[in-house]
Amino acid sequence: MTRDDSPRVWQRLDDPEAARILADAQARRYFEPFIWRERRVTDVAAELGVTKNAMLYQVNKLLRLGLLEVTRTQPRGGRAIRYYRSSSPGYFVPFASTSAESIHALYESSLDNTRRSVLSLLTRAWSTLAEDPRWFGLYTYGDEEGLKSHALLPVRPASPARGMQPWLLQDDVPAVWDNTAPLYLSKASAKRLQRDLHDLHVKYQALQEDATGEVYVLRLTLAPVLESG
Repeated sequence: MTRDDSPRVWQRLDDPEAARILADAQARRYFEPFIWRERRVTDVAAELGVTKNAMLYQVNKLLRLGLLEVTRTQPRGGRAIRYYRSSSPGYFVPFASTSAESIHALYESSLDNTRRSVLSLLTRAWSTLAEDPRWFGLYTYGDEEGLKSHALLPVRPASPARGMQPWLLQDDVPAVWDNTAPLYLSKASAKRLQRDLHDLHVKYQALQEDATGEVYVLRLTLAPVLESG
């Protein structure tokens, strides 16, 4: 495994209050825009949809906790404009420094805001695609081999076996995808899929240089179903 364990990359957060900023999704949203990027309070406030005073309160707290630093000031008539950036490109929060009762609880709290954000975006996208609200609902389908798909869809699939793919892939339909389905794979095939997903993410992440593009949220999940006991 390739690592960079140098202190300049990973700032360890043993202070519980500082650790909470990274462990709690709601608190972290005010910090993420500054991670290794020089930003102004007004710009981040507009990005998050909060007032300048509310954002300034959060910035002062982050400064006090040592998570932010002032990179430069820009003189102007009246108060100078300050630019801020995170104190490190990377952070390590030991589990012992969090208030989580378990690894599961830490995972839940850390990703909760992201999950709610994704669900909100999907809700808006699906709502615009629902031509007839009577067919908006849950569609669960299986065959002799068991469950094939379970999804919340804005329209009824033309063919249960083929699912929503043909309709979603049409040019006039927004680029949106949400699907949960069991896959029966060998360990070797699962590892290939894992690496394919990684390569796909890297490929399209490189296209972010195009500032004129739309903003999309991508979340890829692959996990083995382990039997309890």
